[in-house]
Amino acid sequence: MAVKVLIRREIIPGNERIVQELLVQLRTQALKEPGYVSGETLINSENPHAMVVISTWSNQADWRRWQESETRKRLDGQLQGLLAAPESVQVLRERNRDAD
Repeated sequence: MAVKVLIRREIIPGNERIVQELLVQLRTQALKEPGYVSGETLINSENPHAMVVISTWSNQADWRRWQESETRKRLDGQLQGLLAAPESVQVLRERNRDAD
């Protein structure tokens, strides 16, 4: 079952350019990963330092494999030092319609 991964980040002002470059590198590498479907980066219209990345993966196992990969850990490690607070990661799936 497909999952969406929601990552919220608050950037330290002045680091926007380098964060954007790192996010492009992360997405470029994710495109090569099995199970990656799509992704988008959204900026809060009222706070340009708050952003959300939403990616879609074929299943949770594919996301976890990418999340634990050395490539992602290396790029994400560079990103963490540019954030005002730790990032928040949520893995979401579609609600089972039969559960109603």
